[in-house]
Amino acid sequence: MNRSERESLLKNFIIFFLLLEILLLFIFFFFYIDKKKDIEKLLLKRMQVCSYTLSCKDFEYDFFPKKERILPNTLYYSKDKIYALFPIPNSKKYYLKISYKNEYLKKDIAKLLWNVTGIFLLATLIIMGLSFLFTLYSLKPIREALHINQEFIKDILHDFNTPISSMVLNLEMLKKDCHSPFIKRIEQSIQTILSLQENLKLFLKNVKSKAEPIDLAKLVAERLDYFRSLYPSLQFELKVKEPLTINAPKDLLLRIIDNILSNACKYNKKRGFVKVTLENNKMIIEDSGKGIKESKKVFDRFYKESDRGIGIGLSIVKKLCDELDIKIDIQSELGKGTKVILKFPRT
Repeated sequence: MNRSERESLLKNFIIFFLLLEILLLFIFFFFYIDKKKDIEKLLLKRMQVCSYTLSCKDFEYDFFPKKERILPNTLYYSKDKIYALFPIPNSKKYYLKISYKNEYLKKDIAKLLWNVTGIFLLATLIIMGLSFLFTLYSLKPIREALHINQEFIKDILHDFNTPISSMVLNLEMLKKDCHSPFIKRIEQSIQTILSLQENLKLFLKNVKSKAEPIDLAKLVAERLDYFRSLYPSLQFELKVKEPLTINAPKDLLLRIIDNILSNACKYNKKRGFVKVTLENNKMIIEDSGKGIKESKKVFDRFYKESDRGIGIGLSIVKKLCDELDIKIDIQSELGKGTKVILKFPRT
């Protein structure tokens, strides 16, 4: 089960469990109130029986003057006792008052609460188990569909290897005999396909790479040279205000830098620029491109603002930055360009 499946399972389980738990809480609350009333009714019936026998040890007996607002056969609460009044045959001035200590009633209610709580906890465990099983069952078709899609993408990626290798070999042979600018464009297109292929591979696998010390200025300089050969009309600049060495997996860091630089080049204007600055534990990548309309959405998977690409490049960048504890921020203005700021953890 991958990260997205675990997250989906957890969220669905929590929502389903909480809804059932709230319903269960209401049911047991009213059940508790109803049982509490039953205890009071039973107490009143015991008092009625004792009003005839006067032999119950748990009760206290006394006389109470008759008043208009006092009703017989009804429970009343005082500060430390609960009592009821019962008519005395041939007496017009007094009721028989039978009292029961509040502490005894509290013990009875506490015992009820303890029993209800025990049953509630048992029901909660049962609901938790049922919620988990139901969530697994409901997510099974989605997991199967995701698995089929992943296997399909893996097969496609594998099948891409043969034609891409053939194109690369034939292109190298063609470059020896021909020096046309169209060859450079074909080479750029192949590199774009290879980059997309690497993105998809990274998107599918969840294997952690080993960290190593990396001189960021040297790595960025190498990547700028690579993109300079692909986009000769753009101006590339690297400004190192402060040397920066970080401890990170090189392949993951390459994917972050390549994806950002690739976007900076692809969506740039003619004779534009790409500028990379290293300072204060940050890498700032600026371009003179067309800008981004919704900079807050660019990390959403499959979000894109043009027909180019498939919308997973920056999603992968964000995923890798989170994994490497790199904070990423994008500032963009339509028609003026984009600035990507990567803040690295201090080592």
